[in-house]
Amino acid sequence: MIAQPTWYQASAHSAPAHPALSGERRADVCIVGGGFTGVSAALELAQAGRRVILLEAEQIGWGCSGRNGGQINPGPACDYATLVRQLGAADARKVWALSVEGVELLRRRVAEHAIDCDLKAGILLVANKLRQVDELQQWQASLQALDYQQLEFYDRASLQQLLRADYQAGVMDWGGGDLHPLNYLLGLARAAQACGAELFERSRVLDWQQDALGVTVRSSHGQVRAEQLILAGNAYVGKLLPWTQRRFMPIGSYIGATAPLGDLAGQLIPSRAAVCDMNHLIDYYRLTADNRLLFGGRASARDGHPNRLRAVMRTRMAQVFPALAEQDFEYLWGGQVAMTATKAPQFGRIGSRVLFAQGYSGQGVALAGLAGQLVAQALIGRAQGFDLFARLRHPLVPPGAPLQVAVRALALLWYRLRDMR
Repeated sequence: MIAQPTWYQASAHSAPAHPALSGERRADVCIVGGGFTGVSAALELAQAGRRVILLEAEQIGWGCSGRNGGQINPGPACDYATLVRQLGAADARKVWALSVEGVELLRRRVAEHAIDCDLKAGILLVANKLRQVDELQQWQASLQALDYQQLEFYDRASLQQLLRADYQAGVMDWGGGDLHPLNYLLGLARAAQACGAELFERSRVLDWQQDALGVTVRSSHGQVRAEQLILAGNAYVGKLLPWTQRRFMPIGSYIGATAPLGDLAGQLIPSRAAVCDMNHLIDYYRLTADNRLLFGGRASARDGHPNRLRAVMRTRMAQVFPALAEQDFEYLWGGQVAMTATKAPQFGRIGSRVLFAQGYSGQGVALAGLAGQLVAQALIGRAQGFDLFARLRHPLVPPGAPLQVAVRALALLWYRLRDMR
């Protein structure tokens, strides 16, 4: 991935630098990956009194957790019907309830650890086309049947109270919201460290081995001997997870940040809610605390330079907000999202000592934090939630980058054609 400077990095609170791993160390649990999943697991385990070492190849929040859209959605990205087909009605409902708890977990942690991350409530799902209005209302009814009462429907006219853009209808989810994801993650990392977790940056893991007595995790300048291992690299886990277990493909996603818009920001989005549309290849956007518009989307089969998509993204932004037709992006960056074929997350085990969680399919701000908690709980004897998610089945993905790029390109072409209907 080509790492461009992000607005999140430019506006992040100061955070301590963590050393690189050197020499040999011991821990109860070693965690690979310094994103939402890994840091959440580190915090949970450290609070439970476990000796935790977390290894991050770059810096805490370097991957998708520190560069995503910052939108908080209850539920996994897959259709609820997918959960019912695979798990049955009763356990599908448990997964939904756990995912709602993931949002509450996020809010509790922000409050408990006094994390300054611009957290606010409200996310709008909007219908681009008339045929999507029925789908939107069906989605609302299905969640209300699960006793989720946070949703309000707005028709085309009343939607203008919340969002001055040309959509057919919208549903406001007051249970969702948005935040500054990097500042949230840095706050979690500070909390984990305060509870005793050891965090190491610039410590890329080369390989790991599991035996009857524990797990050995090796980096270029050191190694960790632990009783258990959590692989939390998500889209960046690479060869640390065998391809037969890696049931996702990384998809490039891109975000631009305008200059501060001043009073215009509130005129465009009076509700200041985060927004996501209903296309397969979505546009998503929100206002920042300093009145920038963060505008994201434009999925890509290849991991390329964001500037190649600048004109396309500016055009998309201007189609949503004609008043921004002359606006460019002060920041433009990309990252990889781990997409599963079903859009459901993937939890699993390798042997008796290694667990992993990944594949949040673009909905990981709350779900990845929940996953970290569930992985940690599984390691200390409360595996019910983890095992429930681990029952979700996922088709194999093709091995090798060239074939995956071809499959991703075909899938994105199919989605574009469906969006044109």
